[in-house]
Amino acid sequence: MARTRAFPLALALGAALAAPASAQAKGGGAAPEAAPSETAAHASQGGGAAPGAVPRRRVARRAAKRIAPEPVEPVPAVATVDGVFPVQGTYTFGGDGSRFGSGRPGHIHQGQDVSAANGTPLVAPVAGTVTWKANQPGGAGIYLVVRGSADGRDYVFMHLKRGSVLVSAGSAVTAGQQLAQVGATGIASGPHLHFEIWIGGWQVRGGAPVDPLPQLQRWASAQASA
Repeated sequence: MARTRAFPLALALGAALAAPASAQAKGGGAAPEAAPSETAAHASQGGGAAPGAVPRRRVARRAAKRIAPEPVEPVPAVATVDGVFPVQGTYTFGGDGSRFGSGRPGHIHQGQDVSAANGTPLVAPVAGTVTWKANQPGGAGIYLVVRGSADGRDYVFMHLKRGSVLVSAGSAVTAGQQLAQVGATGIASGPHLHFEIWIGGWQVRGGAPVDPLPQLQRWASAQASA
């Protein structure tokens, strides 16, 4: 096994900071490196080194910690807008564990779970454009992101039923248009919609999730009184 060469700390740190950062993938064909709220955590790796030596890998990791963006923090609920309730069938909002802000391993729940039967139709709550269609088997499963045309918010639909998605990235959608069906893809204990609302962009610097329950309740109330 090759031994790690010893470098002075200043030279190793300079080399690590000079290394170019990997460009983030953009578009609708794959999940972003920043994982959705349902993503499983990755195990950290380590290694030994000769006494007195500072491995370049360890220095690079320390440098990355200093320049990494701060974790996404949820913001309070904002004003609600008119729209259509996304689950077109019998549903429940579940218990405390389904709520926005409830604890998850390594993070908090950034959406509201809406339990419904497998195959229940899901529709766009507002007019907008599909900005993401992807699959994350270890977390969100098959998911969509729709950006509202009028409000600029991102509406996220996770755990969609395989083979049920009717739109693709770049598709323009109208309020009430069917997008997919409730499923249990990814990490899910049963069929449900994990629904998120983001202000300022989904999973981007400056974006943040808001509690979607007040908005869902407004749409549900309007649907019940129609």
